[in-house]
Amino acid sequence: MKKTLLLLLVLSALGYTAKAQLGYNYAQYGLGVGYTNVTAKTDVPYQTSNPSVNFNFNYNYTPYTTFSLEYEFGRLSGGYGDFYEKASKGLNATDANYPLLIAAIPVAYKMIDPFMRYYYNNYQSIAVHGDVQLGEFIDYENGGFIANVVKNVYVGTGVGMLYNNITSVNRFNADSTRTYGGSDRSNNVFVPVRVGYQFKIYNSYDEPSISVHLGYQMNYVFGYGLDGYSDPQFTNRDFERFGGFSVGIKFNFGDVTSYRKATH
Repeated sequence: MKKTLLLLLVLSALGYTAKAQLGYNYAQYGLGVGYTNVTAKTDVPYQTSNPSVNFNFNYNYTPYTTFSLEYEFGRLSGGYGDFYEKASKGLNATDANYPLLIAAIPVAYKMIDPFMRYYYNNYQSIAVHGDVQLGEFIDYENGGFIANVVKNVYVGTGVGMLYNNITSVNRFNADSTRTYGGSDRSNNVFVPVRVGYQFKIYNSYDEPSISVHLGYQMNYVFGYGLDGYSDPQFTNRDFERFGGFSVGIKFNFGDVTSYRKATH
């Protein structure tokens, strides 16, 4: 009888402990994928937005602090090529004035950039970064509805390496008497600056098993490889940079541990 009573007490204690941990546990690792509508900022005018995709491996130090290794690939472009493509799409080829309108496109662009520059960069990058959400610092358990909403706002930064692959570029001046300096292949260190919001989806154990994020990231580049121009005539400028709005999803997995506060 005593053994039976002792067994019941132990099982009750274990059940209470397991129940008490619901909402506190989280998986320590995650795999994610994201999409960014990315635009560059260089000395070449008329930059165009293009898609990029990233894959990331994450270590969840806590439910609100994550360290990530991220690989991204995409396209950056700007200048006369994009300007001509957009301008010509709006024209009617059957219009009697079509030849004159087509001929007017480069004339119009020369008013923006007399050097007639353009570039296409099929880039790749790899970066490590850390993101911290407000839930790491605020008392959202007793803070009410607003605190529980803003706890998922995050900021982050890190460092990365950019691999530029310029597939098309104009390095000649208008009368082809001078070639502008630059490289088709180059590497640049960059620093990402991130801000966004993470939506957590919980499993039956109240653990955040899936995370969806909406954010904005700008990458500040050290060097002049983004547009393929490194000529002294064009290097008197601020940091080159690229980035944009992004959306992503992350699936958490692996060993489960407990946090000091309930996350759900």
